[in-house]
Formats: sequence, C-alpha cells, structure tokens
Amino acid sequence: MQASQLLAQAQRVRLTPCGTAAAALAGSYRSAFRGSGMEYEESREYAPGDDVSAMDWKATARLGRPFVKRLREERSRTFLLAVDISPSMAFAAAGPSPYETAALAAVTLAVSAAANRDRVGLVLFSDRVEAFLPPTAGPAVPFAVARALAETRPTGRGTDPAPALALAGVALAHRAVVFVLSDFLAGAWSAPLGRLAAQHDVAAAVLTTPDDRALPPAGLLTATDLETGGLAVIDCGNPAVRARYAGARAARRSQTMASLSAVGVDVLTLAAGLPPAPALQAFFRRRTHPAYHSGRARRARPASIPA
Repeated sequence: MQASQLLAQAQRVRLTPCGTAAAALAGSYRSAFRGSGMEYEESREYAPGDDVSAMDWKATARLGRPFVKRLREERSRTFLLAVDISPSMAFAAAGPSPYETAALAAVTLAVSAAANRDRVGLVLFSDRVEAFLPPTAGPAVPFAVARALAETRPTGRGTDPAPALALAGVALAHRAVVFVLSDFLAGAWSAPLGRLAAQHDVAAAVLTTPDDRALPPAGLLTATDLETGGLAVIDCGNPAVRARYAGARAARRSQTMASLSAVGVDVLTLAAGLPPAPALQAFFRRRTHPAYHSGRARRARPASIPA
C-alpha cells in the first residue's frame, strides 16, 4: 500500500456515526492521554475526591498528613510509535497481514496526535532499528509516518525490541506516550518495556490473526519459521497435535499479556484484517473511566525489572 492510500484510509475510517478518524479519535486520544503531558506545579493538602494517583508521597511522609501534586498541562505532548516490521508481522494465511493492520493503526494514531498539535515520532524495528523519525509537530507528520511505514523494507530477520526501545528512552527527554505495535511472538519484551514504562506512558497493541491458534487438518505440513528459517514437519491430521498446538499458543498469548501488564504496560488487542479505529477508541474510552485510574493507583508499587 502506498503512503497516500494509507493516509487516506486512516483519515476516512469511521469511528462513530457522526465523526471520522481525524476528529472523533483525536478527541478520545486527547482525553485518554491527558495525564501524560503534565508538569509539576505545586503540592497541596489532600481533599476528599482527589485522585489518589496524584498523591505526593514525599510530602505526605515529611509532613505527616496526605498531600497531592498539582499538575499543569503542557500545550503539547510527545507521542512515539514503535512498530514491529519483522518477517512474522508480514505473514497472513488469508486477508491483510498483521503489519498492514499495525501500519493503519499507527497512521490513525499519528493523525489524531497531529490534530492535537502533539509531536509525533516513529521507530520501525526488527532485530535492529530499521527507521527512525524524531518526534516533531506539524500537518506533514502523518504523511511522513505513512511514507516510512509504506516504504521501509526490513533488513533484519528476527525480533529484538531492545535497540528500538533503548533509542526511544534516549530520544524522549520528557515524559511521553509510547505506543508499541507488534505480534509479540518472538523477542524478549519485559525488561526493555519495563524500563521504558518506568519513565513514560507505554501502551502495547498486540496484533493477532484469526488462524494463529489453530492448525488446519491438512495432514503432514512443512512449516518454516519466518524469523529463523528453521523447518519443522507437523502432523496436522492428528487431532492431539492440533490440540497441543492450540493450547501452547493460547498459553503463550496469556503469558505475553500478563508479562506486559506486570511491567506497567497498558495492553489492547488488534485483530489483523479488522479496522483498528473502533478498538483504539474503545481502548481510549477505557482509559478515561474513573475505575481505570483507581485501579492503576492500587497496582502502582515499586517493581523489580529484570536485567
């Protein structure tokens, strides 16, 4: 898909009966990430109804009574998109690939961020950094993002998010929103994502395909690992083999979701082949619900991030 087609599709996909991606999602995005573009102004004594996630624990401990931080919203935020372009993202037995859906989601997010005059950056990665656009603002940014997504061809064969996420940590001088889009099928994610989430608001979109948990009943099948090149012969005609495969894939997906949440990353699922905008808007609505923030505050505690 060409950059112009990708951008046009992101701008016209409908989110609500009376809005387009450029308008409806932009408002949802701004509300969902309103706390990520904030600067500390002062502390004041806690009053009933204050958000407990704003507690100033140092002042509370020093003065012996609860205090909360008062924040001032910045005029703009920084938003970084990190998109996995490893070979596994390009495969689909039928219909659009996970990468095509991830690219459309990324451009849709870029359109929304640009509509709010936020700075938008992009890093594409496989087992290395494949392309990097430093965060910048302006109406031309969504097209630049779409062009990089449409024209970059990966040179790496595997998945290693560490270099890209380390680059994000260096490139982002202040607290930012980082949106990671990947199938999360390979690579070590917990440590680099945990380090990034300690400094930034990190969300992970897990790309799935309808057939990623089931083998077809097709007899003997030679399968190739797209990232390692390894070959395996699978007896797909054996119901027990298909059941073990489905169980292993379901367990791995559950483990991935749990490990991402454990290091402070907000998680959503995007199904390949389906328009990503409704799932993104539902994700943003969930983030604006009071129960979401109180739940995050209850779970917030010092965590040990694996090296």
